[in-house]
Amino acid sequence: MGNFKKGLVLGGMLGAAMMWLNATPKGKEMRAKMMAHTDSLYGEIKASLGQLEGPTKEMYDALVERAVTEYSSKKEMAQDMKVMMVRELKKRWSKLEKDLRKK
Repeated sequence: MGNFKKGLVLGGMLGAAMMWLNATPKGKEMRAKMMAHTDSLYGEIKASLGQLEGPTKEMYDALVERAVTEYSSKKEMAQDMKVMMVRELKKRWSKLEKDLRKK
């Protein structure tokens, strides 16, 4: 299967998962749990980056990937939930960068 088709299938799966998370009561509950997990992971990542000199977005992205992989293996998360957590954490880079500059 070509890259385009793989991307199309993955995008469809993510879209369906996002729709489920936002449309159904059970989905909203799952989204709230995922956000709680994401917030705790963000705190750990922020503490780790605070110890480094001059953290970059690339360093942050690599740390996010590793942290989510480890966390998802412990919690036995589905792949699409893992992808959503990574995406949500990567969105938080600009806020983290501002917080680290204030210190």
